[in-house]
Amino acid sequence: MEVVPLPQHPYRLRVDPKEILTIVAIGCVMASAMIPALSIDMAAVIALAMIVAGGVIEPGVAALGFGNPVVLTVAGMFIVAEALHRTGAVEGLADLVQKRAASGQRALLLALLPTVMILSGVMNNTGVVVLLLPALVDVAQRIKVSPSRLLLPLSYASIAGGTLTLVGTTTTLLVDGLVRDHQRTEGLEVTGLGFLDILPMGAIFCVATLAYLVVVGPKLLPNRVGMVTAITPGTIREYMTEVVLSPRSRLVGQSLDTVRSLIEGIRVLQIVRGEERLPPPFHKVTLQAEDTLIVKGKPDELIDILSQRGVLHALESERKSKISGVDLALAEVMVPPRSTLDGMTVHEAHLRERFGIVVLAVLRRGAHLREKLASVRLAVGDVLLVQGDAEDVERLSREEDDLIRLGGTPPEAPNRSRAPIAIAVAFTSLAAAAVLNFPLWTAVMMASVILVVSGCLNSAQAYRSINLRIVVILGCMLGLGMAVKKTGLADDIATALVGWAGDAGPRAVLAMIYVATVIITELVTNAATAGIMVPIAISTADKLEVSGDPFIFAVALAASCSFLTPVGYQTNLLVYGPGGYRLQDYLRLGAPLSILLWILAIVFLPIVFPFYPA
Repeated sequence: MEVVPLPQHPYRLRVDPKEILTIVAIGCVMASAMIPALSIDMAAVIALAMIVAGGVIEPGVAALGFGNPVVLTVAGMFIVAEALHRTGAVEGLADLVQKRAASGQRALLLALLPTVMILSGVMNNTGVVVLLLPALVDVAQRIKVSPSRLLLPLSYASIAGGTLTLVGTTTTLLVDGLVRDHQRTEGLEVTGLGFLDILPMGAIFCVATLAYLVVVGPKLLPNRVGMVTAITPGTIREYMTEVVLSPRSRLVGQSLDTVRSLIEGIRVLQIVRGEERLPPPFHKVTLQAEDTLIVKGKPDELIDILSQRGVLHALESERKSKISGVDLALAEVMVPPRSTLDGMTVHEAHLRERFGIVVLAVLRRGAHLREKLASVRLAVGDVLLVQGDAEDVERLSREEDDLIRLGGTPPEAPNRSRAPIAIAVAFTSLAAAAVLNFPLWTAVMMASVILVVSGCLNSAQAYRSINLRIVVILGCMLGLGMAVKKTGLADDIATALVGWAGDAGPRAVLAMIYVATVIITELVTNAATAGIMVPIAISTADKLEVSGDPFIFAVALAASCSFLTPVGYQTNLLVYGPGGYRLQDYLRLGAPLSILLWILAIVFLPIVFPFYPA
């Protein structure tokens, strides 16, 4: 009997060991979203090392990603944005916020958001959010509006504004680099993306986002007490911290019942005695010297107990000294991007020695961290409740590198007289790239040098402004993108997409590419998503025998517009704590916006970038 072989499905993926290794490397990058100890930059390095060790690409080819002009452009844009910030060139935004505060929430958003979008199109949008965050928190407190009504629109507007130009986000720059690599390897003319090619779609996205945030946003935004509230006796929010009883404390030798008047309003959550955690209830427990109490209360109540003789904060107890002063104050500060404190424990940060303050509590993504304060490892976006002498706390308003004081106006720019120079240099460099077709990386690097030489910032500030994590991610993802293309994985996935779409046509495949990019972006960073999806988009267009432009720009737009989670984009993470947001807030406000922009992309991308150009 003759055996007739079954026909192979035309769209079945055929993978070889190198494809499997590349898939595992991509999985490693995505795993960083679920493993807190594995940062996205380290995951990208591991992924690149895997594909090099497995022989997927040569070591020299993998290293080309770090020599790509895109990496130099991104580094230079960080320096340009830092110069604009340090010279006060964009502080007019903070003044605008203060002036519009009395006109109501919608009027404030209508005046603020378009300006945020335009600025985000030409400078780092994270810098724009960091600049405005303290001012908006202060405005919210003064007009008695929850910060949650203002901060998420700020983040979303900055994200949408990043789609206006090639330099608006690192995502579009990475897409440009991947496209250039493809053109180079295929022997095509290397043109990449033009400086303003994305502008028509970016303008559509910005107008739609603005209308949505002003008209629909107020109906969907929560109205709750955020992490950031005015530190006054009337503050509603409670904080959790640790205090240690020294032998001199009046609480020693007494039960909680008998000392209730001394700790009025304070709730004792736990008592730690040596290595033992005493079980509740605590009201009959006799307190002893060196007991550690985990307590919770309002800021003024915490001040009361910490001002008592013999009651030390846990960090003060370790140093055997107490912050003293006739005018103690509390403040809330946030760890900003590029802070040297990122990754340090509270103990390693030495905040007492550097700033004269002690950390009373750490809040991260809506929750108090319950681990021992000294061992808490700080991360970008953490909100710290700190105590110190009033002068030291006030001095935090002028500290803008490692900590940002939330509430109050931004610190005065030290080089305000250099603002015209910074603006002129930044505008000239971008205009040279946009109008004269001057190489973007050359224009930006020249601008960086001029800004340092002219005194807009010094060389130390310039180097420090470069986010090395972003640089590492970009270099690694450029290498991973080469692997996705070289192994044929991109072609196999493109074949499957075309097969699933059937006779629906290129617009249906474009819709699938956009949705897939949005989903992956919410799991990992937008740069990592672009590195994975651009080769697939290009291969899909080749399979369909249509222009690759609509697919490439679909990836650029979808990867740049992360609205569904706080971790998809750094600006979303920065407003998470100060706004008191929860994950469902991002979904409630971001899901309709994401669907709206998806529809607009599918309608207008083939018009702006035709499938079959003349």
